[in-house]
Amino acid sequence: MIDRTRPDRPLIGIAFLVLGVGLFSLMDASGKFLVGNYSVFQIVAIRGVVSVAILAPILFREHGVNVLRARRPLSLILRSGLGVAAMLLFFTGIHYLPLADATAIGFSGAIFMTVFSAIFLREKVEWQRWAAIALGFVGALVVARPGSETFHWAGLLLLLCAFLYAGMMTMTRFLARSESNATMVFYHSVISTLVGAVVLPFIWVTPGWGELLLMVGMGVLATAGHMIFAQAFREAPVSVLAPFEYTALLWASLLGFFVWGDVPGINVWAGSVILILAGLYILYRESRSPRSAA
Repeated sequence: MIDRTRPDRPLIGIAFLVLGVGLFSLMDASGKFLVGNYSVFQIVAIRGVVSVAILAPILFREHGVNVLRARRPLSLILRSGLGVAAMLLFFTGIHYLPLADATAIGFSGAIFMTVFSAIFLREKVEWQRWAAIALGFVGALVVARPGSETFHWAGLLLLLCAFLYAGMMTMTRFLARSESNATMVFYHSVISTLVGAVVLPFIWVTPGWGELLLMVGMGVLATAGHMIFAQAFREAPVSVLAPFEYTALLWASLLGFFVWGDVPGINVWAGSVILILAGLYILYRESRSPRSAA
């Protein structure tokens, strides 16, 4: 049973979000290794199958067939469709752009999330949060240094990906009032599997054991990440969590250094400082808010 009367816990929500961003960053790095040799549909399909295999036994043991009897099934399907479309666009984009650049473009999703939360969820967005989001976006631009590569046509795909992703996350906040975390992730996994399965016979490439293990690992990371994200948006409003999406850039920089040997330049450190200040400012405000007393 979902408690609809429990007050928001912004600090806990922020902690869940940062952890979830880290898991998704690992998944994105894995995807960048694979998209050069495999279709994004094949990657998405295998990832979905792994998620379903993980979730199905847990869900049916705890809830039986009731797990499929969602209160808002059409909304769950729409949320899943937005997520799958965003995922396909993102994996396509990172094939052509560096991971850090793709991540920075994706930060525009935080702006969309705040706008959507104000319009569709009627959340009150104080000017301080708008300022923190804008400051974080400036930090992302400092790191990425938009140039000719950033304005590759794939950048438009990533911008559309950010728009769809923001819609998915806003719907996560809305559906958290009536649906469990596991149900939301299960629907998403099933839809992504079905979408991939439609075209899989036409684009299948048999992977080696190492690459297959990487695809399976993406499914594990995706399942854990979605569960953690769903819990984050259950704990705190979208507009509170949005600035902390920018921590993905820090994860991307670390992965770029340790995996590909990319040495962050002064712009990365300067932008990271701006991102951290924006996040800490929101953290400070929320820690002093009366609604955080619990």
